[in-house]
Amino acid sequence: MSAFQQNLPVQILPKENNQEGHKFQGILEAMESNRMKIKIDRTFLSGDHHGAILVEFTMSNYNFQFESSLLSEVEDDFIFIIKPKVIHKSQIRKSPRLKTFIKFNFTLWTEGGRYDGVITDISTVGVKMTSEKEIYKNTILSLNVFIPGTSLRFICQGLVMWCRADPNQTHLFLSGIKFTTLSIDAMKKVDKFIQEQLRMGNED
Repeated sequence: MSAFQQNLPVQILPKENNQEGHKFQGILEAMESNRMKIKIDRTFLSGDHHGAILVEFTMSNYNFQFESSLLSEVEDDFIFIIKPKVIHKSQIRKSPRLKTFIKFNFTLWTEGGRYDGVITDISTVGVKMTSEKEIYKNTILSLNVFIPGTSLRFICQGLVMWCRADPNQTHLFLSGIKFTTLSIDAMKKVDKFIQEQLRMGNED
């Protein structure tokens, strides 16, 4: 279980009563002898979730996934799940990226306040963005994205993969964000938007 470390961001996908494939953000708090303690997004606690789940997390250029079950015990913002016996590993696939300029706002799990940013390219895996806010690697943030003139709107959480100062604008920071709770339905909409924009660009 060397892949696990404290404060590891994970995503929980309930397998029951979850036809749309909604994921919930969590952070591994502790690894016990036969169970794992996870701090979970409060929206998860407000739902009637029980039974089988799928757990996903990312390290380097790989996605990891395992099946587990929720235990009945809940402690404040923490849930407990059964420790897995098997973990599946797969390389993160490249997906088409679309250069763009989309204003949006985001919030951080670790502090209050809402911040403005600009998405400079987008794929079904994540976004590259600029902002006046320096965001440290492995920070979890919530993104609220709406593209005027289109039906594309989604709210999801993401994980900061890297952040560095913008060499061209000293007051801005560049960040790479990996989507962690984008639903299957929202992912299809993002992919459709990218394909349409790429087609339009090729026709020009």
